[in-house]
Amino acid sequence: MKVDTYATVVGPIATLASFAAGRDAPLVHFAHATGMAAGLYRPLLDILAPHVNVVASDARGHGVTWLAADPAGLTDWSRYVDDLAALVAVLPPTPRLILAGHSMGATVSMELAARLGPSVAAVVMIEPAFVPFAVAAAYVRHAFPNPMAVQAARRRAIWPSRAAMRAAYRGRGVFASWRDSDLDGYLFNAVRDRADGQVELACTPAWEAATFAAVSNRLEAAIDGWAGPLTLLHATVASTVMPVDAATIAARPDTTARCFAGADHFLPLAEPAAMADAILALA
Repeated sequence: MKVDTYATVVGPIATLASFAAGRDAPLVHFAHATGMAAGLYRPLLDILAPHVNVVASDARGHGVTWLAADPAGLTDWSRYVDDLAALVAVLPPTPRLILAGHSMGATVSMELAARLGPSVAAVVMIEPAFVPFAVAAAYVRHAFPNPMAVQAARRRAIWPSRAAMRAAYRGRGVFASWRDSDLDGYLFNAVRDRADGQVELACTPAWEAATFAAVSNRLEAAIDGWAGPLTLLHATVASTVMPVDAATIAARPDTTARCFAGADHFLPLAEPAAMADAILALA
């Protein structure tokens, strides 16, 4: 896979891309989670690349996409949906477009599919992040503290080196279940070098906090508005998908749902082969 940048109506968007499968192959776009970057999912993308064409983009305020990221202007995830729509519009023509993603990326992919309709062939949601369906209609942003936003706002942005970050992160917090190779992938793709020799988070704590606070309350409506094949992959440990919502999604026509017992929110890192199999089943 190679790094590529696409010029879109919203500005340049950085991607990892492979078109080795040929112009007649399906195209899979993969969207990452809040605070992450496309390169973190390289093991999964590498499994997909021989079979389908693959584009994985860095979202606004993440990785090496340098679109303006003012936290004060982020009130919901429609900005991310608009950005992904702009990217999809300039991707090479394909006979079959599949939108896949993890966490925020899963939800944004689903909301875009509902917007684009039949031009999207299928959607794969891995641990989508969203306001639970039972309270989504009454959800008011900032009406109560968002623990993920509060935690993100407190993150240290600038570090003396990646080695120092690695020592601080390894085996702790959201990184507790990660393999060393996954943590190294994060430090390489989601951390930027500074001119003063230090390093910093590509997704600033303020932007990450704003993204968590802006979590979507429109996922159920998007699913209801989508008529194509849908796959839901979810976990049981620190999952973003409540069992009752997983059951609601699974009951939808043309839907496949699989629960990975004992796995946590970072399913694409723990089970890249299984994630790839689910995507390729729709391709």
